Amino acid sequence: MRRFILSVAAATLLLGLFPGVAAAYTTVHTGSGRPALAFASNRLYAAWTGSTSGTSGKQLIIGWSVDGGQHFTKDNTVVERVPEGEGPALDADGSFGYAVGVYLAWSAANNANTLTVGYTIGNGLKCRTAFTGVRTNRSPALAHDTFGTRWIAWTGTDNRINLARLDSSGCTGAGAPGGLVLRDRVVFAETTAEGPTLGFDDSGADNGLILGWTAGGVINLATATTGSATLTNRSTVTQPVVANSSGGFSLTSHPSDLYIWFHAPGGTVHRGYSQGCRPTCFYVYDYEFPAASGIGTATDGFHDTIGYFDPRGKLNVATY
Repeated sequence: MRRFILSVAAATLLLGLFPGVAAAYTTVHTGSGRPALAFASNRLYAAWTGSTSGTSGKQLIIGWSVDGGQHFTKDNTVVERVPEGEGPALDADGSFGYAVGVYLAWSAANNANTLTVGYTIGNGLKCRTAFTGVRTNRSPALAHDTFGTRWIAWTGTDNRINLARLDSSGCTGAGAPGGLVLRDRVVFAETTAEGPTLGFDDSGADNGLILGWTAGGVINLATATTGSATLTNRSTVTQPVVANSSGGFSLTSHPSDLYIWFHAPGGTVHRGYSQGCRPTCFYVYDYEFPAASGIGTATDGFHDTIGYFDPRGKLNVATY
């Protein structure tokens, strides 16, 4: 097994490679778990587990911002529940043509923790599909490649990692429920007590779908292939990450590097980058922002925007 080399000292010498903070906001919104972010058109979408409890789980909140995360407009028509401390997944899409929105995936706490996916442009859920018999107690993950192929990953009730291709060809955008289908589903031997992470690496160093998970507080990465239960190009990131049920890290890729954002044991936000040579080298930098949860990310192809909850439970959004 190959291992990433993470060195704080090396990162200190390379701080010039990190762009400065373009904007950082502490919003009025509260929640828990790992928030999800995605860019679509001129909007930054965010979805998270809110603070209001119900008969089962806590409220699922989705909103959008047109000022980089300083203010979010909530979609109050979405009435869904997720397990406390968990979070949803988001992935941008523009295939409907009439608008650019996002796919939203979550564990439905008010429906036996059934894996559920829908599509939204900010005015309710379209093609909402509950995958009967597919259950997860943790946060799922979504990602797509440059050709529009979309994947979804989740952990089953046995903690084994599942991966499938999310087929949206039957989703017309008319608003009727259903229409989404899981294809080429595989169940890996690997297990994790947390939600998995997905990302598509187009950095040029190792193109492909990257599956990530934590085990024993350590980040694991591997290349996944549609329909195959065999993971390749496996690597372990030696820098420890805080174990929390919603998953401790996120992946982005641009323009020649692979990045990870994670909640470190010191309670702060860390960023690691590959400098175009994954998996033989990796560097990490501590942004020293106090975090109480996993880190959600979105990229516009050149910069990353991150979301996390601080120790007061406030949603923070920052762009680099």
